[in-house]
Amino acid sequence: MISPSTGGRVVRLPSSRPGRQPAKPPPPETAGGQNVVAIRLEPGESVSVNPAPAPELAAGRREDFDFLGHTFYMASKELSAKLPFIGLTATEYDVWHTMLGAQLKGGIVLTTVIKLGERLGIGRKEAGEALAKFLDMGFMWLEKRGRYRINPRIAFWGSSAEQQRALALMPDSIPEIRLPEGEVRPPRRTRRPKLESL
Repeated sequence: MISPSTGGRVVRLPSSRPGRQPAKPPPPETAGGQNVVAIRLEPGESVSVNPAPAPELAAGRREDFDFLGHTFYMASKELSAKLPFIGLTATEYDVWHTMLGAQLKGGIVLTTVIKLGERLGIGRKEAGEALAKFLDMGFMWLEKRGRYRINPRIAFWGSSAEQQRALALMPDSIPEIRLPEGEVRPPRRTRRPKLESL
């Protein structure tokens, strides 16, 4: 049995007979990038060629994806492309990405408004208003005090089977997420418009 490490083709050589000079094997060559293995078969002999087994990973370890920190979650590409159109403030961006980065398997985030505010260096009211905006938009919902869940239709940390289970558990009260239209973000005001005198 011959198992070429990189695959290849087998060339059959004439068998040697008594009283005859054995045929010389051809020089090594390659065909189409493959190794060529020359062997001599005697009458009644046969050969089988099997591919080399794939190298085994270390026991209990799977190949890591090359993401920073070796951890990643799935997210809606369409939502990311339209996020600038929603008109989030800088604080709301920070709150949203902090919640995404803090999620546990299944999209669960264990935090409170106070803890979120402390982490971002903002007041409780400001953190609460940002969270309320995402709750109203259906980006997440509050399961109970201190336990939020990211909408699994837009971002999820877990397997596809776990995502399907999370989708089945979504409350009916979660609003449908409607992305804004347009290809160019409308300009933002840099200062508030002056009130006209009456």
